[in-house]
Amino acid sequence: MKNWLPIFLIYSTTTFAASATYLEVPVTYHPKAGVVENVKKECQIEEMLAKRVGDVLGKQNASGKGTIEAGADSAGDQVLRLQITHVLGVGGGAWSGPKAITVIAELLENGKLTRQTKINRWSVGGVFGAFKGTCTILDRSAIAIGKDMGRWVKNPAYKIVEEPAPKDAAPSEVSPPEAVAPESAVIQSSPQVIDAVAPKSEKTE
Repeated sequence: MKNWLPIFLIYSTTTFAASATYLEVPVTYHPKAGVVENVKKECQIEEMLAKRVGDVLGKQNASGKGTIEAGADSAGDQVLRLQITHVLGVGGGAWSGPKAITVIAELLENGKLTRQTKINRWSVGGVFGAFKGTCTILDRSAIAIGKDMGRWVKNPAYKIVEEPAPKDAAPSEVSPPEAVAPESAVIQSSPQVIDAVAPKSEKTE
């Protein structure tokens, strides 16, 4: 019996080892995404998300790598695709109000959509937020999204919780706009595929 134990352990490790998950880069914007053009250009939010989410996945993957180029062979591993649907933020840092990033997340395996969710994360800048710029505050939202994505891809039971708006957010900022479908895949009707849909763009004056 003892002689079989090492063989069983090796077999179990090989058979049940979790596949890696890589973030597809570049992260893209939905064609109807709501974002102030100056903030889009200056903050490079797609690169923020690529770094923050990619770093989290890299720590979870045995390879230490967290991203994969769009169109590259994933070799049977999972691919996380993010699409930015809304960015709440204008210039002026914390003085112009809370900031938020909303994305649609799709998890693909062998090119097929297996799960999907929406996530939005707010930030007012944290400690000394009044002295931080808009891009720095949005980066805090990207960090929060990275942490949630790391949990979501590892655990199918993990539910993305809608984050309440900060108390000092204006009513127009809090009201959810109409939903938009992600640009990429046709969404399947299976309940395990769709957690939520993304908000439609709204102007961030």
